[in-house]
Amino acid sequence: MPSLFGMYGYDRFGGRSADIGAAADAQRAASQARDAEQRVKALEESVAKTLLICESLWEIVRDRAGIGDETLFEKLREIDLRDGVLDGKNQAKPTECPSCKRRLSNRHARCLYCGYAFEKSTFEL
Repeated sequence: MPSLFGMYGYDRFGGRSADIGAAADAQRAASQARDAEQRVKALEESVAKTLLICESLWEIVRDRAGIGDETLFEKLREIDLRDGVLDGKNQAKPTECPSCKRRLSNRHARCLYCGYAFEKSTFEL
């Protein structure tokens, strides 16, 4: 025979409030998953478009300048190795501020300590 608490939808571990909290958590998680899925789809479309543009530009340069694919591969390797690792990425290492000599992340356009303004490459994120 169920207890009175069990008959009215409550149990000894929090009852309906626990169920409501769990349902709210599940809804929040589902919403976050949908948002993440939309962001991933937008990134995939952006990457596909970027690859199309890069391929088009490479073919224009190759055809008009007479540069071969091997030259492109050599340059890719050179740029990839700028960070010291041949891994298909060009991750910038922390740099030293020329003004105050403190080590800084390359994410910042100015030194956080002395305000020195860094020149950034067009291709840095």
